Amino acid sequence: MSDLHDPEVRPLWQAIRDRFVVTGDLMTIKSVTVPLSAAGLARINGWLARAGPRKTRLTITNNRVSVPVHRVLAALGPTVDLASILRDTVGMPEVVQPRRRIAAMKSDFWSYAQAALPDTPHLLQHLRAGGLSETLADERLRLINALARARQILPLDRPVPLPRMSYYCSRDPHYFDLNPPGLGPKLVLLAAEILGEPVTPVAPNERFALLVRAGVYPDRLSTTVLTLNITAIGDGPVDDALRAAAACRRPLHLSLYDLTVYSPRISNKAPITVVENPSVVEEALTRGYQRPLACTSGALSAVDHQFLTQLASDRVPIHYSGDCDPAGSLIAEVVRARFGAKIIMPTGGKLAVNASDVVVYQEDEAYLDLLLGPDPSDPFGTSLSSCGTLPEG
Repeated sequence: MSDLHDPEVRPLWQAIRDRFVVTGDLMTIKSVTVPLSAAGLARINGWLARAGPRKTRLTITNNRVSVPVHRVLAALGPTVDLASILRDTVGMPEVVQPRRRIAAMKSDFWSYAQAALPDTPHLLQHLRAGGLSETLADERLRLINALARARQILPLDRPVPLPRMSYYCSRDPHYFDLNPPGLGPKLVLLAAEILGEPVTPVAPNERFALLVRAGVYPDRLSTTVLTLNITAIGDGPVDDALRAAAACRRPLHLSLYDLTVYSPRISNKAPITVVENPSVVEEALTRGYQRPLACTSGALSAVDHQFLTQLASDRVPIHYSGDCDPAGSLIAEVVRARFGAKIIMPTGGKLAVNASDVVVYQEDEAYLDLLLGPDPSDPFGTSLSSCGTLPEG
């Protein structure tokens, strides 16, 4: 139809073309709003009239007309193709269909990633599984470049702290932090592949050990496990510190540096009670508690995993006690399953899995009596007549 090329109708085709660039699919374009002259509006109403007097004629509002594209196509007949109209009138856009554009972008991106990290297929597979979008492309490109820079120098002959490695690779000392939002787990994957590890470690202390093998030291000074009355039988400096602390019954903090550089040997002749909350250790000091005690201070960090791993390796019996709430129950299950610990909880109590379960915190008077023994001078007394007994060694 020659009137398709009418200059007065051209704004309609231009509007559809512009929408096509955005949507990438002509079939999804239901209507467009365009500025039309009176002649252009008359031409379109004429097409719609050929299809029969069905609906209201289009009118101009504020110099613009909302044109139902599907009605126009139906009026023009089945032999008229919208893509052909655009090609003949305003031309098809050079960049069409964002999905194809994104697919091309992804192909180019992963080709670049493959070239930047040529010998780390498992890492690339993991990164691919995270997906890629236009909004994430710059962020992912920065990650690829940071990992590629790390790949060029790992493993290091002279170790460096993790923040220095992060800064060298990304100009951000926290970029490869091991805790979210840091991207340290990606660096762990890279180190595992470089060092030929078949399985990427999951436990925090295993990830720490892997990075150390690559010459990168995560924080091993600021987090500690709190100990009291621990009997050391080794001859290293940390053993000496433990013996000195036990002799005067004072608590001692052990860092990841202590446990990995000067790993102590702990006597396995008596079980060590490991608790979740530092307040239990504080109460133990007040009560004059004399048995071995340690505290992980909640969720298990790398230093806690390392400490428990060494106890298990030395066959030291572990008695673990945490809050009987959902978070504490998850920690207790990890300690039981991974390190073979016996779980201490109030008599008749159970691990609280759901929010509706009864919650018992370690600050409960009866719970403290179970862990540390009764104290007649406790100003709060005992809330329960009996809370249970400790398991045998």
